[in-house]
Amino acid sequence: MNYKRSIGLVLVLGSISFGILSCNKKDDSARYVDLTKNSIYGKISDFNLQNGNDLKAGQMLEFKVTPSADFSVKEVRVNNKLATQMTDKAGFYCFKLEAGRNDIVASYSVDKSKDFVSDFKLNIDDELFTHLMKDPDKQTEKKLDFRKHGIEQMMTKYTDEKKYFINYVDGDTTHVQTRNLGYTVKIRYLGIDTPESTSELEEWGKSASIYNKDHLSKAKHIILQSQASSMLQEGHKFSYVDDGTHDLGATTDGNQRNLAYVWYTEEANPTKDDFKCLNLEMVYQGFSNGIDSMSHLGENFYRYFDKANLSAEANKRHRYSGEIDPNYCYKNPDYVTPLSRVYNAIDSLMDGKSLIKIEGYVSRKMKTAFYIQDKASYTAGEEAYGIYVFTYAQTPIKEGDKVSVVGVLSQYGGSLQLQGISYKEFNSDPSRDVQIISSGTAIVPMEVNYKTFLDKQYNNVLVHVSEPLYFYNKTSTYQSVTSDSGEGGTEEVNKYNTNYKFYNTNNKIISYASVGKASTSPKEDEEARVVQSEELMLDYNGEKARSYKWFGGGDCVYNSAGADKIGVPEYKDTEYTVHYTRKQIDLTAISQKYVSSSGKTTKHTLVISSARDCKVLGIIE
Repeated sequence: MNYKRSIGLVLVLGSISFGILSCNKKDDSARYVDLTKNSIYGKISDFNLQNGNDLKAGQMLEFKVTPSADFSVKEVRVNNKLATQMTDKAGFYCFKLEAGRNDIVASYSVDKSKDFVSDFKLNIDDELFTHLMKDPDKQTEKKLDFRKHGIEQMMTKYTDEKKYFINYVDGDTTHVQTRNLGYTVKIRYLGIDTPESTSELEEWGKSASIYNKDHLSKAKHIILQSQASSMLQEGHKFSYVDDGTHDLGATTDGNQRNLAYVWYTEEANPTKDDFKCLNLEMVYQGFSNGIDSMSHLGENFYRYFDKANLSAEANKRHRYSGEIDPNYCYKNPDYVTPLSRVYNAIDSLMDGKSLIKIEGYVSRKMKTAFYIQDKASYTAGEEAYGIYVFTYAQTPIKEGDKVSVVGVLSQYGGSLQLQGISYKEFNSDPSRDVQIISSGTAIVPMEVNYKTFLDKQYNNVLVHVSEPLYFYNKTSTYQSVTSDSGEGGTEEVNKYNTNYKFYNTNNKIISYASVGKASTSPKEDEEARVVQSEELMLDYNGEKARSYKWFGGGDCVYNSAGADKIGVPEYKDTEYTVHYTRKQIDLTAISQKYVSSSGKTTKHTLVISSARDCKVLGIIE
């Protein structure tokens, strides 16, 4: 409602009714409101006039605007009109008040020239840093453990050329190996979110992934720091023994990735100041879709991340540049590439950005992802080609569908896959989105004997192994699991760090098998690595497959109070042993070749993606 007009209306009506209107007095009282008083970028203060009953329109309001560190005043407006900057008082502005409310808004600009990455330092005490940089052999009594203490060095080519491994997943996810205890950590970078470059393809996603790899691959030292460790109050004395007051271990997300800050340096003998925070750098370079909240990052980290993001925007870096991403494919393919050609021209097709179009029959589906192969059935010995289609998109695709898929060719674990898949239920684009060409085709697994499976190694093709498979474990000790004995299952302790045990959150199981009843492992080139998909829960006479020992037999020690309570006397009542029987199995599975992330292990692999594909023929005790 217009204030002046409403007052006038009341007075006029009053004069008509009672004849007492004597004058039309104008209300020229004024007040002001600072709409940006909670801004972290600057502050308005030193008003020459105080709000109250005596402020009138026409009075000159003066006030000071002070930007925060690394910011300057962009402009100041009152009632959406520019306030005048005073020449005789530095930092002061003035404005002639208008009747009623006067809204003051100050906006600020970040210092475009400031290098926020170099300015941000690793804030830990000198004693901890000295210990952190020691060789693991010299940390015997106080060996740092990332999962427990929230800080530890990772292996690099410089610190251990023979043992190290790093798997660069995308712009904000990397798998590394701890330097002290040697277990693998899947790291999701805290505070940032780079564009997708795996299950989905987004502009600047591949470029972010390349930037991440380029910088970490040159690092001589890498330090991981948990959020809890980064938020310790200044002056806190670090303790290597849990005193019950600080839980410093890294938290995990829903994909079992540890959330962490990644600090790196190319210096051989660095100081604390030589380390850069890669999380912050990804933001500064314009590779992140915003940043996390202050409540999650803490005030110090949030302020730097925020300034880095504003700097990226002001300097038009990468996502903010408005330019074409050189590592993103904007053109959809206009022809179908046969799967046989994909396998015969891998190097030319797998550039990480070029889209290819493939048609095939869906042989098996696992959650949203699925396998396709070039034919629905094959004769023994025939050439056969398949591929894994990796996507989180919800599609109506089912086994027996003939589909057309468009994506980027990549390799994971030695097996080809197509990623960056797009699907739309309505108004789909045939040149880009998944298309179902036909449905209801019967998928017949290729019949192969075990030797043919080992020799031919049909990649991503559904096969039935004609001979029964026998599973085995080299050990059944729950705290001494080796990669060759199997791993996984929701009743199994995670194998990577037995000093800080925890149960797996999914039921993915890896076991080993061969033909014959060998109780120990056969020759390495005669064994098969068998992977049970995580969403499956195989069952034999009520015995659920919640451990890799479901296949090869053995005792599984489980404590309902948690993995860390195994063997603790006070929790003996909550501990029990599950005995699994060794099985002889008739198996239909997806045939694959597996290469470990380090490149040091190669195995023949059979992937079980359907419960009906695993038939127990008998028990071998």
